[in-house]
Amino acid sequence: MKNILLVDDNRTMLLVWKQILIKRGYHVMTAMDGVEALAALAENPQIQFVLSDWMMPNMNGIELCRRLKSADYGRYIFFVLLSGKDDQPSIIEGINAGADDFFVKNANVDEVDARVKAGFRTLDLHNEITDKNIKLDTAYATIKKDLESAGELVKRLLPTKRKYTGVELSYVSIPSAQIGGDMLGYMQLDEDHVAFYLLDVAGHGVSSALMSFSIQQSITANNDKGALLKRTINTPPYYEITPPHEVIKQLNDIYVTDEQNLLYFTMIYSVLNVKTGLLSFSIAGHPPLVWLHNDRCSAEFIGHDSFVVGAFDFVEYQTAHVQLEPGDKIWMYSDGLTEAEKDKTQFSEEGLRNAVIDFQHHPTTIQTELLVDRVREWQESAQFDDDVSVLAVEWTGYSEGKHTCNTKLSTKVNAQFFK
Repeated sequence: MKNILLVDDNRTMLLVWKQILIKRGYHVMTAMDGVEALAALAENPQIQFVLSDWMMPNMNGIELCRRLKSADYGRYIFFVLLSGKDDQPSIIEGINAGADDFFVKNANVDEVDARVKAGFRTLDLHNEITDKNIKLDTAYATIKKDLESAGELVKRLLPTKRKYTGVELSYVSIPSAQIGGDMLGYMQLDEDHVAFYLLDVAGHGVSSALMSFSIQQSITANNDKGALLKRTINTPPYYEITPPHEVIKQLNDIYVTDEQNLLYFTMIYSVLNVKTGLLSFSIAGHPPLVWLHNDRCSAEFIGHDSFVVGAFDFVEYQTAHVQLEPGDKIWMYSDGLTEAEKDKTQFSEEGLRNAVIDFQHHPTTIQTELLVDRVREWQESAQFDDDVSVLAVEWTGYSEGKHTCNTKLSTKVNAQFFK
């Protein structure tokens, strides 16, 4: 049943129009002025269609219309003004008050019926859209809650240990949304070696986050058939550390894209001999490492150009080696940090290198937080448009002695590359 509230202070007109509308199949309630109309609508929430006279005591039709069309009113009302006037200024005033339609009292009954039916079609469409929006809001709230839960689970995948024999670590990982495509981690391979990695899956959202989770699981899998980081040999100790370029090559074989999956990722994977300070690393389409030299208070970029992981099946990767000195640090980061923008200017890799030098006298454990805070201050915003990850690794020397910046020069082993 389609409900109408008919409002008119003229009892005769009220009865006439009520009978006309009832004969046309409508359920009609009446009120004598705007005040009664508001009370009737409050008691009958099913009514969303109002036909109201213009001139009435206490509260006229224009004021009633403004009340019902205000943002404070609790539900949508389709409002039609009835008037004895048929002049343009009256029509304009009614529409400006928020009326959805306007016609004079002596209008043809069939015309009135047609316009009322059109009004109910508009009302039905509005209610349908409102209902769908409510369902969408409910679905969005559920998805948002699920994403927040997923984000918390991803955080649990991040490492908690910040120190190994000969190594101190610091990192920050900030997704641009509830979950992101960046992932970092590290683990002790044996008594002499610690491995570190940082990867950045293209894009954002659920698909990128699921892929980063899958990659993390592939890296940390530790079984005879699936281990990537160590491989079995026939002589003691019956295993050997997999070279970094071979680790990335195996990941490329696993995640190489097809027509249905267009995701790929950039990555750095490195292995540090904690006794000697020899760092072996491989880069796949990722920004270069920053090598902070403790003895010279300087920093340089190290790395090489290479393909991303998961895009091509013919790719070969390289491993490079550098010899760290006690107190040296290696920084890995995602481009969400260096590509942060202010006035169309990026923070840049050079800005990051300078920041790394500035923070070298602070404890390693807080340097990554200081770096992220500097970028926030620089861009004048706490939020990042992209996922942000940064990992700092200090080789303290096998004796774990404390080292500070001094003027002594050390011998550097040039980076060597091989396939």
